[in-house]
Amino acid sequence: MVELVVSDIMSKVSDHRAHVLLLNERDGLRKIIVAMGFLEAQAIAFALRGIRTDRPLTHDLFGDITSVFGIELQYILINKIIDGTFCSQLCYRQGDIERTVDSRTSDAIAIALRAGVPIYIEEELLSRMCIHDERNGAFSIPITAADEATLRVAIENAVKEENYELAHKLKEEIDSRHTTQDGMPEN
Repeated sequence: MVELVVSDIMSKVSDHRAHVLLLNERDGLRKIIVAMGFLEAQAIAFALRGIRTDRPLTHDLFGDITSVFGIELQYILINKIIDGTFCSQLCYRQGDIERTVDSRTSDAIAIALRAGVPIYIEEELLSRMCIHDERNGAFSIPITAADEATLRVAIENAVKEENYELAHKLKEEIDSRHTTQDGMPEN
């Protein structure tokens, strides 16, 4: 596992209702981006800035409830990606018992920031999904990080530009998401 730290939260230029969270490897140069909606971004921004509301927000309430029952969040783990969306686990301890709970990554990060616990990612996932700095502040992301709708638009653009090799790679990525466990295409 590799520890990540929150670096920045930004609204997407094309849609101000959508936001991206930039997470950096604590002791390295690799980064990932996590897409989320406005409310999730707001919850994370509040946690980063230490803003408390008069009444507890959902993530605060969740932390309060687990604390009352003696359940301690140890860390969160970003453990997989499905159709361009990161998935996470909340890793808890209650006495001698350790348990994990599936979570949206945005919720897991909002809870982790409030609890002051580390954010981890699987090494293989970070290596596969890390973004690369390009010129003029732009980033390039691996095709495995894009959702299917984005991949389909990219295929159309690649065909228009007669870049058939790229179109083929993008199509292979989409097809790989629609195969059964035995490697056969879904019906």
